[in-house]
Amino acid sequence: MPKKVRRLYEQFQPENYQLEIKLDRDNMSFSGRVVVSGKKVGRPSQRLTFHQKELRITAATIIKHDKKGDRELPVKRINNQDTLDEVRLHTGEMVYPGEYTVTIGFNGKITPGMHGIYPCPFNHEGETKMLLATHFESHHAREAYPCIDEPEAKATFDFTLISPKDEPALSNTPVKNQTTKGKNTITTFETTPRMSSYLLAFVTGAMHAKTTKTKSGIEVSVWATLAQPIDSLDFALDTAKRTIEYFEDYFKVPYPLAKSDHVALPDFSMGAMENWGLITYRERLLVTYPNETSQSTKEIVAIVIAHETSHQWFGNLVTMRWWDNLWLNESFANMMEYQAVDALFPDWQIWDTFISSDGLSALRRDATDGVQSVQTIINHPDEIHTLFDPSIVYGKGGRLLYMLKNYIGEEAFRQGLTNYFTKYAYQNTTGNDLWRALSATSQIDVGGFMEPWLERSGFPVVSIKQDEKYIQLSQEHFLDNPDKSDPERIWPVPLFPNDDNIPDRLDKSQLSCQTKNSDLVRINTGARGHYMVNYESDEQRQALAGLVKNKQLDNAERLILLNDSSMLAKAGYQSYGHTLNLLGAYSGETNESVWGVIALILGETKRFIDLDEKLEAKIKNFVRNLIASEHKRLGWIEKKGESAGDQKLRAMIIGLGAYAEEPTILKKAKQLFEFYKKEASVIPAELRSDVFGVVIKHKVTGAFDYLLRLHDGTKNSDLKSDIAVAITLTRSTSEAKKLLNRLKDTNVIKAQDADRWLIYLLRNRCIREVAWDWMVANWSWVEKTYSHEAIYDHTPRYAALICNTKSWAEKYEEFFEPKQDQVALKRTILIAIEEINSRVKWLERDLSSVQDFFKN
Repeated sequence: MPKKVRRLYEQFQPENYQLEIKLDRDNMSFSGRVVVSGKKVGRPSQRLTFHQKELRITAATIIKHDKKGDRELPVKRINNQDTLDEVRLHTGEMVYPGEYTVTIGFNGKITPGMHGIYPCPFNHEGETKMLLATHFESHHAREAYPCIDEPEAKATFDFTLISPKDEPALSNTPVKNQTTKGKNTITTFETTPRMSSYLLAFVTGAMHAKTTKTKSGIEVSVWATLAQPIDSLDFALDTAKRTIEYFEDYFKVPYPLAKSDHVALPDFSMGAMENWGLITYRERLLVTYPNETSQSTKEIVAIVIAHETSHQWFGNLVTMRWWDNLWLNESFANMMEYQAVDALFPDWQIWDTFISSDGLSALRRDATDGVQSVQTIINHPDEIHTLFDPSIVYGKGGRLLYMLKNYIGEEAFRQGLTNYFTKYAYQNTTGNDLWRALSATSQIDVGGFMEPWLERSGFPVVSIKQDEKYIQLSQEHFLDNPDKSDPERIWPVPLFPNDDNIPDRLDKSQLSCQTKNSDLVRINTGARGHYMVNYESDEQRQALAGLVKNKQLDNAERLILLNDSSMLAKAGYQSYGHTLNLLGAYSGETNESVWGVIALILGETKRFIDLDEKLEAKIKNFVRNLIASEHKRLGWIEKKGESAGDQKLRAMIIGLGAYAEEPTILKKAKQLFEFYKKEASVIPAELRSDVFGVVIKHKVTGAFDYLLRLHDGTKNSDLKSDIAVAITLTRSTSEAKKLLNRLKDTNVIKAQDADRWLIYLLRNRCIREVAWDWMVANWSWVEKTYSHEAIYDHTPRYAALICNTKSWAEKYEEFFEPKQDQVALKRTILIAIEEINSRVKWLERDLSSVQDFFKN
């Protein structure tokens, strides 16, 4: 465990920053001056200490304020402690608690890493241009200005930016004053509310925007580079406006600022960042091209906008005290994004998507021994990035809050949030503060209910037996590797039963209760709880299959039933052949989210091919039969007025058919590709990657080079993404090597995207050896490019997903085990090794049952 760093907030508490930063784009550098007003607290010492990283401190003064007047303390020595990211201002005399003003001059470099102050180059009309932007979460504000760079150190900011003239300059608040001097524009912004250092932000460069206002008068703007067409901002603008209006109504607390800017950045390591009043995004998560953007992408854009907008309350107005309560930001934003999108776009059935994506991702990740809990102790800044596990802090945390909301009721939940925001506005909190607010409105001990779920990893499997008179319930800790489960661990499990004779909660390891219900008794109705259900008898399972076949279970229950079956099989509760048999009950399935789980099961089944290659032909034949009725129903052409779900399902069915080499699908895809080269609109955006994938896998002459040229020439990031997904399906070693050799060239593949290309190539069974060898040979580049980014651990995490055999397990351990000395990778690598070993054990154990299934 890394040494615990001391909190600088415990020795100095800022109240206001007067910050000026001057950008020098020609020399890729910046200079500045910060005047920090605040309190020295704690024990007297002979210095004041601030965070800084890779800054050159040029001058410093300290003024003490007391009843006797102001007095300057001499700064005898400026000591940069680079290993601690600190600058220490030594005075040569005792610095006692009290009020101080500290002025520090500094300069630094604008570097290509996507944190601190960094460049975002783009091409417009044949000319390379550049935005300059910031990304300060979690602890990168110190790379731009000396500060107390901790969430609890909230202060107001008076920010002035000196940037190239004739270009927009944006920050958290509206412009207060703007003048031009020589080649520069000097922009002073309105004073911010009290906020954490990581929420300060600015963007400047060649941008344009569309603007509107909410009902309450908030100015909302969506910005992008000049390379993006102005109408590509329309969908985001409408969604951003309506999302603020929705949350103002839901929380009953006004949006705290006068404006809300949303900016699409050409380079961005994260998906988006909730800087207060100046939210930044990857281009593909904000910009949508009319008639060229798929329904899937529109949903993602809406979800991300809602997520970041909810942070303006969760995280910005009220902020976690320290990073171990990151879930107070991210878990709530994860759930609230779906809450808002469901209200704005009810036809999308987005709660089904929540359960089938975040919900299942959380269950599957949480079933691995050693995975982190939602609330995790953080000792050192290098550990912070390991917190941003999308399946846990986002997915599981969001799912637990969804479970809580359903357990205590919507009215108590909403009122509790209103009280929480009102009481703790502009302050820092822990989870206990929120639990007290929700307990008061629900009359339930919310802390007692939630803490076992948040503070420990894992979840239970609840087994249920039923006879004519009694229901027997029992719970146990579920893991993919049952040998490592904790027999003493129990949770307060909300049962959500369909039978009033069953209690609301299971608080002990087992219980029995009477029932007069002769029909099947079900628990976790609506898939509202973060646990699995094991229906133990064949009679129960047959009854469930009948309910599925007759569509007597809602979408959420149908999909969670299939997922639970597959996870129970992987842990040895039953055979995987049973799960494949259960698929028969889904033969008439028409819901896209349920089909998403069916596709997941088929993807898992393909893992057995690594142990028996003869299975592949049988699996493909099985898939062709499975999709036949839906392919006939949906066809290739979008129908007027059809649902968003059917638009997405069509692509899923065609994608499965392409894998299964259904002849009519391959033929049609090749025809559409030839038409596409003449008229792009002939392929609906939802189907693009599937069509492109067919012509790549089946080596249509010229397709590879055509798609590479299209990728490199388009400004449409959604199209770029579709091409990346498709072209990495190549079965050609020479083509794979060509793609790999492009990854380090930022002129063709941006650093924000290169890791995805590598991961896509690794998961391609035909060329994964080539991709693996490239990764090993170029790891120093991976480390240099991503080691300071939150996505650094993506490569070892996703590389683990390709390992299905003992030989691949050994290969993984040989390469990644030595890298556990890096704090940012250790947790991910340990979990990956556990995950691989459990998977290999499962595949070897269940191979015969899968072989038997396909024989029959």
